[in-house]
Amino acid sequence: MSDSKQHDPSERRRRSLLVGTMALLAVGGSALDRAIFEHAGHWRPVDYVAVGALMLLALVIAVRSTTNFSLRVRNPALDDELTRANRADAARWGYWVLMLSLAGLFIANFRWQLGLADIAPMVFVAGAAAAGMRFAYLERQGA
Repeated sequence: MSDSKQHDPSERRRRSLLVGTMALLAVGGSALDRAIFEHAGHWRPVDYVAVGALMLLALVIAVRSTTNFSLRVRNPALDDELTRANRADAARWGYWVLMLSLAGLFIANFRWQLGLADIAPMVFVAGAAAAGMRFAYLERQGA
């Protein structure tokens, strides 16, 4: 007798989302290290590319975890009300982390002179990472 199990279609998506998030965090961490720390003198073209890549990565994480944007057709069974509610909650978390990061950096600016080019990547990454991690957490919990 064959013992066939029914697989939950969202399990594969959760697994791939976790692997993708870890890969993006690894790539983002290396770009963050290069982009955030103070540069001596003028910026080289590679510095602009690193900051641009970091901001693009943050944008992709934020868009994918807070909207149902996709370049391919979504499976309606996986894009249910719970997933939409999880995206909305992730967007709310990302927004508040972004705002708290800005407030913290505003206060830090009283002590240390921070330029926009220094703080923009940190703020984008903080908000996008919070939204992405919250969405992955909620999808994993199924709540």
